[in-house]
Amino acid sequence: MSVKLIILGLLMNGEKHPYEMQHIMKMRKMDKFVSFYKGSLYYAVEQLKDEGLIEVSQVIKEEKRPDKTVYKITEAGKNEFQDLLMQQMSKEEQHYDPLYTALVFARYGDSQKIAEVIKQKIKYAEKKIEVMEKALAEISPTTSRAVQYIYRGLIETARAEKKWLQELCADALENRLG
Repeated sequence: MSVKLIILGLLMNGEKHPYEMQHIMKMRKMDKFVSFYKGSLYYAVEQLKDEGLIEVSQVIKEEKRPDKTVYKITEAGKNEFQDLLMQQMSKEEQHYDPLYTALVFARYGDSQKIAEVIKQKIKYAEKKIEVMEKALAEISPTTSRAVQYIYRGLIETARAEKKWLQELCADALENRLG
């Protein structure tokens, strides 16, 4: 996901300091569904400022602390946000699971060993479901329906993956992958 989209989206809801943006992302548990590197945030903020998409709204000076630069989104930034939002929503991404490559040659492998690996993947899927259900239960009641759909989608995807893996495991145990 575009770091620029995240920053602009957070600023659509009001002025913020980059540290506050990180805090909001953590509180919203965005790390569960967004691939994001903390170090890239400050760099992206500088880029957006240089592009005129955000601007400094104030600098907060506190004794014995570094200055805090608070940013706001510009009109150009609001337009860019809309474009990035539509681009992100329109993306169609292929899912390449390493398991798919291995399955092409599964008929030459030891079915029992394959089943054991698949059982581990089932446990991982179960853990993912548990973590996502807990995260969904812990989000604020005021969290937008759109964000609730993200968690529900992740849960349903993990459930489907678990079911698929269980069927695959059963076939491996019966030596039917050839």
